[in-house]
Amino acid sequence: MGQALPLWCGLLIEATCLGLVWLGPLQTQIPRFWALLLPAFLAYLAAAWWVCRRPAGPLWSLLALALLFRLTLLFSAPSLSDDVYRYVWDGRVQLAGINPYLYAPDAPEVAHLRDGLYSGINHKDISTIYPPLAQGFFLLVCALHLGLWMMKGSLVLVELGLILLLLRILRQRGQDPRRVLLYAWNPLPLIEVAGSGHLDVLAVSLLLLALYWLEAGRRLPAVWAAAGAILAKFLPVLALPLFWRGLRGQRRLLWWLPLLVGLGFLPYAGAGMQLFAGLEAYLRHWRFNDAFFSLTYQALGQGEPALHKAKLLGAGLLGLVALWAWHRAPDLYRGAFAVLGAYLLLTPTLHPWYLVWVLPFLALFPSPAWLYLSGAVFLAYEVLGGYSNAGVWEEKSWVLWAQFLPFCLLLLGPPLYRWAQRRAR
Repeated sequence: MGQALPLWCGLLIEATCLGLVWLGPLQTQIPRFWALLLPAFLAYLAAAWWVCRRPAGPLWSLLALALLFRLTLLFSAPSLSDDVYRYVWDGRVQLAGINPYLYAPDAPEVAHLRDGLYSGINHKDISTIYPPLAQGFFLLVCALHLGLWMMKGSLVLVELGLILLLLRILRQRGQDPRRVLLYAWNPLPLIEVAGSGHLDVLAVSLLLLALYWLEAGRRLPAVWAAAGAILAKFLPVLALPLFWRGLRGQRRLLWWLPLLVGLGFLPYAGAGMQLFAGLEAYLRHWRFNDAFFSLTYQALGQGEPALHKAKLLGAGLLGLVALWAWHRAPDLYRGAFAVLGAYLLLTPTLHPWYLVWVLPFLALFPSPAWLYLSGAVFLAYEVLGGYSNAGVWEEKSWVLWAQFLPFCLLLLGPPLYRWAQRRAR
């Protein structure tokens, strides 16, 4: 039974993937989505426990099943998120020779480019928020084939590269390579990358590649990869203190970062300050599933001044975590895990797919708290039911409590218990 356990768990996860494809559009049937997802998540936890406890076992069969899960969900229509429609739109705009930062999708200047996918684009009045490397990726994919399936399939290929890189990192650290299962079988990346086609996996892959090369002593390629990660999504900027630490003795190489990032923006420089208009709108107005930010905001009062103070406080706390990672983190991977995890907890916007940023680190540092949140975060999709049926976007407080109260207990409970034991001696 011991060796058969992961096989049975994998078959249950695959059955769930097939069920999700059969179910069709998920945004209108969230309770059914949860009912299908729960046994898959429990099977994943059982398989993760098996991998962490067993000293030996199969690897390639685990990877084959991980590939099967993704191929199955690749054929499902994205319904929990419509971001992939924007990716295809940005690629289409560039194929027409137009700077994607210049015009929002509803602008008359790009009306002639609207096709059957246009209706799926969100926030049509806001220009793109995605950085230049992401735009280059959209252009390349759409040049091969203009459609959702090619975009999703390309991101799955990127994710398969991430899984292989994670195997190399585990071996680099002398850890069991089968722990790659903690990422590769987690239902969240299955649904959010293969199912919904989210870009974050590209930036995460480049950031991990940068850390891998930095630990291996390949410092210049590490800086290049870090620049690529920033040009794919801006979030890896938070990891820069770790590169300052890792490049001790060769910090002059960091000059490559602003140079490469600047060169990345150069092809789109014609848009001027419009380059950051979409990002500014996101930072100024977006809020979702923000448990810890909400608590801070409510404690400081209401209105624009309190919102501004809450954001400054969150940025300050995040800066403290970055300083700890720079000076005290045991290694670069744990430092990156801490900084990215802190960002997810402090940000005003926490969509479920944002957890893709920390899930690869669970293969290195299994955490019951983050494992729990990777499943519980799907409760945030409760808001889609009312939005799909009545056009009302209303978050429920119980959803936040169900996600974050157990998470806090799992995260803080063990260290507090150990501290109390030491005090009692």
